[in-house]
Amino acid sequence: MVYGWVVNELPRWIVFGSWICMNIALFIYQFYNFTVLPRYFYSRAVLREALMFARGSAMIINFNIILILLPVCRNLISLVRGTGRCVPRTMKRILDKNLTFHKAVAWMIITASAMHIMGHYYNYERIAASVRLNRLNNVEGVRLLLQGTVRLELLPANVPLNPIAVCLVTAAGFTGHIITLALFLMVTSSLEFIRRSYFEIFWYTHHLFAIFLLGLAFHQYQQLLPVQLNAENGTDDLPHFPSNCSLKSLDSCDPPIFNAAPPQSWTFMFAGLLIYIIERVVRFVRSLQRVVIIKVVQHPSKTIELQMRKKGFHAEAGQYVFINVPSVAYFEWHPFTLTSSQEEAYFSVHIRIVGDWSEELSKQLGSGNDGFKQSWELPLITIDGPFGTASEDVFEHEVGMLVGAGIGVTPFASILKSVFYKLTSEKKISLKKVYFYWICPEPQSFEWFADMLSSVEGQLTAKGMSDFLDIHIYLSRGWKDKDAFAVYLREGEERDAITGLQARTHYGRPDWSNIFDEISLSHPNTDVGVFFCGPPALSHNLHEKCNQYTGRSDGNRASFLYNKENF
Repeated sequence: MVYGWVVNELPRWIVFGSWICMNIALFIYQFYNFTVLPRYFYSRAVLREALMFARGSAMIINFNIILILLPVCRNLISLVRGTGRCVPRTMKRILDKNLTFHKAVAWMIITASAMHIMGHYYNYERIAASVRLNRLNNVEGVRLLLQGTVRLELLPANVPLNPIAVCLVTAAGFTGHIITLALFLMVTSSLEFIRRSYFEIFWYTHHLFAIFLLGLAFHQYQQLLPVQLNAENGTDDLPHFPSNCSLKSLDSCDPPIFNAAPPQSWTFMFAGLLIYIIERVVRFVRSLQRVVIIKVVQHPSKTIELQMRKKGFHAEAGQYVFINVPSVAYFEWHPFTLTSSQEEAYFSVHIRIVGDWSEELSKQLGSGNDGFKQSWELPLITIDGPFGTASEDVFEHEVGMLVGAGIGVTPFASILKSVFYKLTSEKKISLKKVYFYWICPEPQSFEWFADMLSSVEGQLTAKGMSDFLDIHIYLSRGWKDKDAFAVYLREGEERDAITGLQARTHYGRPDWSNIFDEISLSHPNTDVGVFFCGPPALSHNLHEKCNQYTGRSDGNRASFLYNKENF
């Protein structure tokens, strides 16, 4: 169990822990600077602890702004993954957690923003109180403190003496509220139940990141925070060292010299934003390339298959593309796993008709009507990709364990096809054995994929390679009395009554403990690549089993390396 955790968990926790430590270190560094450096003495005298917390959290925000866009740069990640042997397998598995890291960075920005906002609300309250005292009494000491706390010339003379008014008349306060609103809308629309049920809301609201970044770039436009220039150079002969002069009469010290603190946020976001802009340009150029739909196939279970061609398009098994249909939704791009192999003359995707977008696409393709439309009547489709995923690494293992649930089987369609083509063409591959598990809730779900499985199974058997692919089909629920009766009547036949495969259908859910135990014993001292696409609950279960059955102490066992599809 411990060894399994080391194999499957330790690398990503090292990366995650390093990122956490970097955030903590940056916060402490900035907090310490604003606590002890003489140049911020007068700011500290008025704002006190709130200043340190506001500036420390600002450093965390700036650091994570560099990172927030990188995990969604799909072309960059695919480029790194595609460098082959130059990138170790462990690093590729970490890259496959890009969306998880994107969410972690987002939550760090949210946490730091909450701290930053609270700190500055206290700061504005104390600035307003000091401005009020200065206007009423015109005390020289108060005026000096204010000069070192806020650039007074930026505050209109008629501004009301309350914190909200002082906040809103400054660029930092105004843009801060805009940034906070954009961040709130992006976060709330990203919750899973909204993302799955109202994808359009998530999609459009998430593009408020442009407002967020623009507001952040202008957040320090007025350079509200002053910095004392002659604080570190103060001596008894040339005094304005704050810790000395603040205890003396102001007449005995040279006046302090203040200058605006330069803005920093835009310098932090520049690198990440530049990479993201390049990413978007690449996507835009790709979207201009013409895609030709050569065939539309209506499969059972409300599934349609699109077979397409695109000049210069080359994909590996297991990769995915983003599809945009302007006539359905101009700005929406949806990910689909490729179900064709690179050996075929076209590339294809299978689309399950669920939701408004897929239903409208189905109508425009003519699905469900008297007949499909002619080629010139089909909608315009643009493609972005292909992009690398965990599944394409299956060929780096001697033993592969492919687990799909429902429509989650699509990544393995191209892999199984590619395996067959490689074996029949006698290409040398590392893969020696494939275990394929498919769990479906109802018999109709098998219909669209069973023909391809049956073809691969039959041709491998004809070539005497039936032991290479071990197929296990599970029907978890949804069978009826007539299905049971049909199975009973065909019990003695060579092929399964439901799928038509030589492999028999199992009824119920897989016993993963027995499955992992058997595979572990069958392949001692072997790295077994486990690849999954499906719901989170089953993913969590498989992940735990990989850790549990890796490095067992009761003899030589296999090691299970867990990989999950992420879109």
